[in-house]
Formats: sequence, structure tokens, C-alpha cells
Amino acid sequence: MEQVGPGGPTHVGPFEVVGVLGQGGMGRVLLAAGPDGRLVAVKQVLAHFADDEGFRARFRREVTASRKVSGAYTAAVIDADPDASTPWLASVFVAGPSLGAVVKAGGVLPEDVVRRLAAGLTSALAEIHRAGLVHRDLKPDNVLLAEDGVRVIDLGIARATEGEAEGDTGLTRTGFVVGSPAYMSPEQAEGHPLTPASDVFSLGSVLVMALTGRSPFAGTSTLKTLYEVAHGEPDLSGVPAGLRDLVARCLAKDPEARPTPAELHELIGPVSPAGRQWPSAVYGMLTAQRARIDGLLAGVPVEEPEPSPVPEPASVTEVDPVTVPTQDTPTPVPQAPPEATRPDGPRRTRRRRVAALVAAGVLLVAGTGTALYVRDRMNAPIAYAEVPRCEEAREEVPLDLRPSTSDSWIGTVDGAQMSCSGGAGTAASPTARVVWNLSLGGDAETNAATQRRHFQTEAVGQRAASRIGFGTEAYWESSSPDWTCVLAVREGNLSVRVGLKATPYAKGACETKAKEAARAALKAAPR
Repeated sequence: MEQVGPGGPTHVGPFEVVGVLGQGGMGRVLLAAGPDGRLVAVKQVLAHFADDEGFRARFRREVTASRKVSGAYTAAVIDADPDASTPWLASVFVAGPSLGAVVKAGGVLPEDVVRRLAAGLTSALAEIHRAGLVHRDLKPDNVLLAEDGVRVIDLGIARATEGEAEGDTGLTRTGFVVGSPAYMSPEQAEGHPLTPASDVFSLGSVLVMALTGRSPFAGTSTLKTLYEVAHGEPDLSGVPAGLRDLVARCLAKDPEARPTPAELHELIGPVSPAGRQWPSAVYGMLTAQRARIDGLLAGVPVEEPEPSPVPEPASVTEVDPVTVPTQDTPTPVPQAPPEATRPDGPRRTRRRRVAALVAAGVLLVAGTGTALYVRDRMNAPIAYAEVPRCEEAREEVPLDLRPSTSDSWIGTVDGAQMSCSGGAGTAASPTARVVWNLSLGGDAETNAATQRRHFQTEAVGQRAASRIGFGTEAYWESSSPDWTCVLAVREGNLSVRVGLKATPYAKGACETKAKEAARAALKAAPR
């Protein structure tokens, strides 16, 4: 939550903009006030999407879908204008942190709390399905823990279930899957028609995340995650025995085998009434959120506290870019000087740490024995908005990325991946390849952290690419027999991978050219 930057909107429709609640790859959510003083959350589509008639049609569908649901477990729509030059939708502002933020800040939830959460989410899905809708994007960030119970938000890709043509999902097309991969159902991952049972599968994954801190189908890339969702077995090793059967039934691959919301209520059993629905840490986050809102309303920026670090189950050691652990003695890292005050007024309080590795690079040796070159910047993580198309990349990247049968693109609301090939070889056997992998779906820090986890998992056992002079971290891939050299570089929420074959590049020339191409590939991605 932050103030609107210079040039930002002051009004959207009849609502006065107060601040920014969040921003993703397709739009942003603003905190605003109506003429009656009520606070609302206004979703505003990014301008370049407004010119896409297909996207505008989906936004109209969202408005229609959202207006059908106004129960106690969702955020009711107040107003909308899908035909505005920049389409927008305003709903009741629900105070409360998301489930994803709670687990990130305070760790996993105890079994009794998750049982209460499951009951609330089941009631929410019953309301949504009763309106003839499928949510399609039930995930931790779309679950708010309000003071009086749970709320499900963002029916952005919901669709009425009646009248859906066989084989036509409406929001999917070849190479394009809408949703959040780690919380999709198998039928959604494969682009099949969806029923309410798809939301039940997503509910199972959300409950596993609340109990363990991760999705039961977490993969090292979007494509691997989608494969695991469709074909792999869920990891329920951290789920308590009292909820394991409930979760396993939700995660049945066959939609017909999953329980309905009514059957889920029976499996959950009665939940004891309580004045406080959640652990005390959630109410602390609520209090802090209200203080930030009061500050925005008063025109006084309020610093957003850093969440306490919580160990997250992972296959690689997470490396803090400020304190650098090694196998021997910790390496001291120079800190950035405090920001100077602008002569034209106080600088807006930054929510993020301002620190830097001011040397050209530091070689980190994580507990896994993996070496990574890490170079952090003095500012907040760079936020890339989308991946370039191959025709655009050919103008920027110093490689012959001619059209190839192996070019591919996949996109979701949580990210996108683009692969462009070419070089001196044939279209079916290229000698150069560049792959962009982008994380979206949260704020800049969340997206960068997601991309970092994926990148560091893939870096295990690889050779560090030290002192390349750009990017946040990099490595040389050593297990690619078909390629002379492969360089992977991450910057913020984007990673690029450049692969070159022996012709026309020998080993030394190959690495020099790969660095040049990787630098250009990062610049080619829109921010």
C-alpha cells in the first residue's frame, strides 16, 4: 500500500483515489473513497490492455460475474465502467491481509485455524457456484482474512457455467492458460472446460499452502508446475493427519471424485464460534494496515513494516542479499548511505530496504554447495511487465533469431514464458535460443522473490557466472550437451536464458556473445 505517484489518477469515475493497494501485469488496484466517504477497492486495467477488444470483453464478463455474487464471503461490486477509456471496477474495500501475506509474515497456520479457514472458503465457493459461476483463480493472494472471517476476492476470470460450449473454455487458447499454475486444477492446466469441481481442487491446494507454506505441486518453472498439477501426486507430507483425508479428496485428479461444497461442510464438521477468528498476528497486521490507511487519508506517508523472515520449505538455501552467508565467515556487505532529502520537499518514505552490494559482484556459496553470482541494486526490485514477442526481440538481441518452428509462448496471470530460436541452423534445428521467464501476480518484491526461488533451484550444481556486470544473479548451465554455452541471468522478476551452439561460436567467443545477448534480452523486455 503506497501513495499514488506523480501523474497518477486523482479520480476514477465518482471515486477519489487515496493510494495504490497493489499492481500486477494486467492492471492495478487503487484504494479510493466514494462521495459518501466509503472506502472502495478500484481495479483499473492498464491502458495498453484497454485497446485489446478481447481483453475488454473479458473485463465486461468480470463485471457481470462479480455483480452476481454479493454474499458475506466476497467483496460486493459497487460500480463499474467496462466501456471507459481505461476500464474499471469498484468493490467494497475489505480490510485484512491476504492468506499469502499472513503465511509469508508469520508462518504456517495451526490445524484448528485452517479448519476454520476451510469452512469459510467452502461457504464462499457455495455462494459463487450458486450464482452459476466458477471462480477459476482461487489462490492465497485472493483469500483475505478479515476481522470477522474469510473473504474471496477477484472474480476476474470467473465465467458462468451455463451454456459453455463443449471444448470451449472462452478464456483459453492454444499456448495460453489463464489462472495461477500452482493452484490450478488438472483440467484447467490442460485447457479443458471447467466445472465448480475445479474450484474445489484449488481449495485443496490453498489449504496445503496454509498448512505447509507451499503449494502441493510447486515446480521449478511454470511448465513443470502445470505438468505436476495435471499428472503428479500432491506432496501432503506436511499436512496434519486430521486434515489429510479432506485435502486428498479435494485434490482428486477426476473432477467427479471431488466433494461438493455441501459434502465438504460435512467432512469439515462443526466449527466452534469465536470472537477472534484468527491468530493474534493477523490482527496485528490489520492494525498496521489501518494505520497506513489513516496516514494516506491524512496525506502523511506511513512506513510499511518489513515482515519478519519466516523459513520457507525449499530445495535450496535462500540467500539474503544484505547479509551474505558463506561456509566460513560471513562476508561483510557495504550498506548504502541514507537517502538525502529532496530540496523540493520530503521524499516519500520507502517501504523496502535500501541496501546494495556496491562491489561489482559477490560470489555466494549456499548450503547446497551451489555457487551463485549475486549483484543487488540500490533501489527496489526492477518490475518487468511482460515478455517480448520474438518479432520484437529480433530487433534488440544481437542474434539471428529468425522464425523457427521451436518458438513458443505461454502466459498466465502469474507470469509468462517466451522462447525464440534461430541462428545459422535450420528452422527445426536452431543454433541460438533465448528464453524469457517472467513472474507476475503480486507486488514487485513478491514477484522478484518468486523468480529468485525458481532461479536458485535451477542453479543447483551449475557454474557461477561471476562479474558479468549486469543482472541480479547468474550462472552457466553445465548440463546442456546440445549447446556450447548456456547463460542464465535473473533481474527482479525476470530471468533470461541464452543458449548458443558451436557453430559459429567456439567456447570463449560463445560466452562473450551469450553475455552480450543476455544483456540485450533483459533490455528488450518491457517494464
